[in-house]
Order: sequence, then C-alpha cells, then structure tokens
Amino acid sequence: MRKLFESFNVLSTDQLDKLDSLIYTKNLKKGEYLIEQGMLCDEIAFIDEGILRSFYINDAGDDITNCIAFSGELMAAYSSFITSFPAEYSIEALVTTRLTIIKKASLEALYAQSEQWQQVGRMLAEIQYVELEKRIASFQKETGVQRYETMLRTYPNYIKHIPLRYLATFLGVTPRHLSRIRASYKALDFSF
Repeated sequence: MRKLFESFNVLSTDQLDKLDSLIYTKNLKKGEYLIEQGMLCDEIAFIDEGILRSFYINDAGDDITNCIAFSGELMAAYSSFITSFPAEYSIEALVTTRLTIIKKASLEALYAQSEQWQQVGRMLAEIQYVELEKRIASFQKETGVQRYETMLRTYPNYIKHIPLRYLATFLGVTPRHLSRIRASYKALDFSF
C-alpha cells in the first residue's frame, strides 16, 4: 500500500511514515471473506499477493461475480465504505491472499492532517471510478470473447486460478460459452 501511495507523488516521506502505524497485514485462506453482503465496509485492502472477487446473489439465487482483483490492486466494498450503508456484495479470496489494510477512520484522520492526504483520497476515488467506467465500457463495446482475450493478456498467470463459473459471470457469458471460448484458444494453440 505504501508503494501505491508513493506512486501518487504527493506525499512527503514524513507523511508516508505516518501510514506505517495505521496499516496492518491480513491473510485470507481460499474461500474466506474480507466482507460479507450486508456488513458495513470500514476498510480498504491492498492485495499484496493473491486474488479477490466480489460477488452478489441475484433474485434467482445465482452467484454473480462483478469484480476480480489481483496482486497490486485495491479492493473494498467501496459504496459501503463511502456511505456507511451495508455492502451490496461479498468479497472472498479465490486463493490464499495477503492484504495490507487501512481502516476508514485512519484514512479520514490522515485526510484531516493535510491537503496532500486529501489529494490521495481523491486519487483513490478516481482509481475506483476509472475501473468502474472501464468495466461498463467493456460490456457496452466488447464481446465476451474480447473480454476473455483482455483478461488472458493482462493476467495470464492468474486466470487458471479462477473457477470457470466465477470467470463466466465476470465476463458476462455462460459457463458453457466460456468453455467453448477456452477450447477454441487451446485448439489454435493461441497464447498471449
């Protein structure tokens, strides 16, 4: 998390040092939850190593994956984090995952200390917004095959760890269609 905040190039070393006493490490085993639907989200997690997915159960009882995050990325039930309303979805580890966590109260205390920390808060919100916009655009402009290709290009070492049913709902295709997509890539011996 510190490296991410350093990359924003707005905080001094002294300001970054304040972060050290406010963050902590959390380990999740495969299948463990960072947060469950209906709980309040009061923390942001930086994925040091591993994979998290956020999902919800729709009215038909289907498990729908709406986000998958990998090492080096942030994850939170961000709407709940901002509004203090219960989370609309759960976040679970798909593999053993190591996180660096900061609580909302700690982050807000930092924001109160300086304009630079407020700038960091704005940048965090901007990152979340851009990722959401990319996801919406991919569903408006791309096919399931194109979304699969992008994921294969971007995360080739991780994709094998995501169960087919989760990956299918994340990509907006049926598990059967995803199986056909994957089979066509294997038949072509296609790799990125």
